[in-house]
Amino acid sequence: MNIKVICLGALILISGNICSAFELEKGSYDVCFKTFETYDDSRQYTVGKDTIARPLLIHFWYPAAERIKDPNLAFKDYIDLIALREDFSRISSEVNENSFNYVSAYSGFAKQAFGLDTSITTQQILACPVSAKSGGTNIKSKGKLPLLIYAPSNSKSSVQNHLICEFLASHGFMIISVGSAGPSSLQRPDLTKSTMAQVEDMEFILKYFEDHISSGYTSLGLFGFSSGSQATTIFQMRNKKVKAVFSMDGGHEYGAYMALYDMKDFKLKKTNVPYCLVVNNYENFSIYPYYNSIRTADKQIYRMPFLDHNGFISYWRFFDSCSGGPLSNKLSISYAYICDCALGFFRRYLKPDQWKHDGGDASIADNNFIQPLLQDNTSIAELCNLILSDNRDLLTKRLRENQAIYYALENEISILTKMLGDKHTDYSIQLCLYNTANHPKSWQAYFDLGNAYMRKGEKAESKKALLKALELNPENTAISQLLDELNQG
Repeated sequence: MNIKVICLGALILISGNICSAFELEKGSYDVCFKTFETYDDSRQYTVGKDTIARPLLIHFWYPAAERIKDPNLAFKDYIDLIALREDFSRISSEVNENSFNYVSAYSGFAKQAFGLDTSITTQQILACPVSAKSGGTNIKSKGKLPLLIYAPSNSKSSVQNHLICEFLASHGFMIISVGSAGPSSLQRPDLTKSTMAQVEDMEFILKYFEDHISSGYTSLGLFGFSSGSQATTIFQMRNKKVKAVFSMDGGHEYGAYMALYDMKDFKLKKTNVPYCLVVNNYENFSIYPYYNSIRTADKQIYRMPFLDHNGFISYWRFFDSCSGGPLSNKLSISYAYICDCALGFFRRYLKPDQWKHDGGDASIADNNFIQPLLQDNTSIAELCNLILSDNRDLLTKRLRENQAIYYALENEISILTKMLGDKHTDYSIQLCLYNTANHPKSWQAYFDLGNAYMRKGEKAESKKALLKALELNPENTAISQLLDELNQG
């Protein structure tokens, strides 16, 4: 694995922890925002009881060619778009009610889950200004700026990450996006079909941009959050124009990789573009199989110690800013680091001349808010890919011939057994047996084996393994609970 600590651009460490990214300093451009209402006539879509052509409400952030005197948009201008994404002519009273309820629910969650100061009212949050303006008919482009496509998470609107879109636009990037939806409605019950629906949406809006919005662009990059990042991987494999991909806690780096691997257009040999991955704070949650499998040498991975998966959206920082006090919440500070990380990454690969002119990347030190991950999990990812390609003989050979390597990776093998899920239980059992053979005093190894047997329905073998785990760790309640569940079943 080739890790280059280059991602953070102009990040300069101050006082050990806080840096310029804390302020989320905008670039030299005024930012404008527009939407475009269009339909994909080639695909049917269901809204209520009606079947229509697929509605696509395109969001477009861009650098203005001139200083804009118009006032900034209000947050409500963004949130109203959520109610309009399936019905462009929805009446204003319904839109207002939807926006109020939406922000009220999210601000309540922010206060309860993250301790954010949301003592201001929902109406005050909706009235808070954003960085973008509606004025400005001219795009600062003329084919001389990079274009980014943002892919939102499961069924969500593009405004879920308006701050990073505005931030990048202020630094000379154009951003287009459309809300995430399933193949025929807002619902996304099937991961594979929904991912492809989002890929096709991204391809549609790119063509729309090329035909109707701008005279061109210098280069193309992608960034996505959660399931949206899964769509960016397939889009990149289908589109040779893509020059860089930035993933915000992408689901394909966790259990969703298994489904992604089986998709028709998934080709690891095509992963030859720079890739930056920013992940959450969960320990022992993933081996990052996509990151550790891709071919490019230009890849970086960073962990956000203060963020869980929900922390990768801009609402929390925006709510914090609406309160009027200093942005001291760790979520707010962490989100600024994500923005600056993306800026540094895209500047390096999509604006290389300017990047070199400005002196390249500043020296970066580890800090409390963003940390490079240096552990190489390539060997575990190789096992994963052998399993997904159903190559049992080569898997057995690899384990046997690399005993010293895999002996030291008990925990990583344990993570892989969980990620394999119900579809690959035989392989999961094989790996669990490998761990118990090499670590006979490990309760975790036997616990994993009991889980794997239980998923396969082999209750006797599951009970045997769990009793062994309990013998090794008699105070562990998780083992006792699984045994009780097994006995009751």
